[in-house]
Amino acid sequence: MRRSLIALVLFALLGAAVVVAEESQYYPVTVQVVKIFAHADGYEVIYRKGTDATAAVYIPARWFVPGGKAELIRGSGPSYPYLVVFYKGGTFDHLRLYVQKDIKDSSWGLLSPDAGKGKFDGEDIKLEF
Repeated sequence: MRRSLIALVLFALLGAAVVVAEESQYYPVTVQVVKIFAHADGYEVIYRKGTDATAAVYIPARWFVPGGKAELIRGSGPSYPYLVVFYKGGTFDHLRLYVQKDIKDSSWGLLSPDAGKGKFDGEDIKLEF
C-alpha cells in the first residue's frame, strides 16, 4: 500500500513537470519606457534602447480594444512604465503597455495633433535595439 502511494505521487509529480515544461508559443521582449505621449490616434512610447539611447514606437488607439493587439495596464511602482511586446513565429502578435495610473506622473505627456499625423497607421511593431 505504501509503495503504491509513493509510486502514485511520483507519477503525479512527473506528469506535472511535463505540463509545466511545455514551451510557450510567444516570445516576449520587455523594454523600459521613458515617456508616453498621449494623442487622439494612440500613444507615442519612448523607450530605452541600450544604455544611453532611446527610440520611439507608435501604438494606434484602435489596438486597445478587447481582443485587440494591445492592452493598457495601469499600476504603480518603481518598475512602471514598461512595454512588453509578444512575438509569435518571429512576427509581432500583441503587446502590453504598463503605465503609471496617475496621468500627472512625469512619465506621461501630450503629443501635439500635428506631430502625430500619419504615425499611427502601422499594423505591427518593430522595436529597435
